[in-house]
Amino acid sequence: MILKWLQTLSRVLLPVPNRSEALIQQFEHQRKALEQEYLHRASSTGLPRGLTWKKCDWLPGYVLLLDRATKQPNLLVSVNLHFEAVAGGDMEDVAAVSNVRDACAVFQWQNKCWTTTGRTLFNMNPEEARDRLSASYEPL
Repeated sequence: MILKWLQTLSRVLLPVPNRSEALIQQFEHQRKALEQEYLHRASSTGLPRGLTWKKCDWLPGYVLLLDRATKQPNLLVSVNLHFEAVAGGDMEDVAAVSNVRDACAVFQWQNKCWTTTGRTLFNMNPEEARDRLSASYEPL
């Protein structure tokens, strides 16, 4: 009886985070492992062709979106990507290889945790991606 009363009281007195806040908190809780998993998976895709992933700088910007079809939350996190040309490859003499690229690292909420396939949205920040993908995703 007292336990039920305390549970009810705690719900009234303690602010309950909304869904977006709870999802972001969970991401931050898993962030270091997710960053490593993203870099491992993204660098294994073979994209961009002729380049090797050198470094990923994690930036503070992000956008939380809901897939209109699956209702699955997705988080787009702002990154700066650094590449180097594959030795002996077609890109070896291209000056633009050393340019830092804006991109979004994509994370999905599945089975009550964040995950990533290494999907990258190149040449855009999270806000630009939100606008370009508005037919498929809505802000959460």
